[in-house]
Amino acid sequence: MDTLIDFFTLRPTFTFVGLKIVWYVYLLHTIVQLYISFAEVSRLLSQRNISLINWSPNSIPIILGIVAQVALVRLLIEVAATILLTQKRNGS
Repeated sequence: MDTLIDFFTLRPTFTFVGLKIVWYVYLLHTIVQLYISFAEVSRLLSQRNISLINWSPNSIPIILGIVAQVALVRLLIEVAATILLTQKRNGS
């Protein structure tokens, strides 16, 4: 219960293992989000009898958005890991 309270009060609660878990959960979420996006688009295109190949250049912004999100989250997790490592070395 204390971990949950610390999480919502923005106190530091994560360890390196916790950061790895957050990273993998985020990657899973991103994959599911991308799948749902493409499934919805392909469903809508098939209703209008439009080929997915004709629409494929429009998928570039979706893919770039996903890549940018993953890169930013990875960067933030690396910063958090660096802070955790620094605190561990300083004995805090």
